[in-house]
Amino acid sequence: MATTIPIKVYEILEDKLGKEQARELVSEIEKTADAIAKEKTLEIKDQLCKELVTRDLFETRMSLLEAKLEYKMRLYFLILLFAIIILNPRAIDLIAKLLGIIK
Repeated sequence: MATTIPIKVYEILEDKLGKEQARELVSEIEKTADAIAKEKTLEIKDQLCKELVTRDLFETRMSLLEAKLEYKMRLYFLILLFAIIILNPRAIDLIAKLLGIIK
């Protein structure tokens, strides 16, 4: 990723400083701009990686919580169904008839 100085700026520097000094100055400015660009790119890359890791961790936690909630809901449903069957005498008769125990 090479950064270049506009020709107009180079011409102004060449008029003020001379050809050799202008080249050296422009070369150093370009090197510095490249170093800053690389540093900023690495910073942005690090920030994006941290954000992705955080998002993945959040999604993993949410899926675990969903699985736990689903398990609890099934358990509560079975407990409720069992309570209804046990506490309702007509439900016991209906189940016995469906299973063929009582005619």
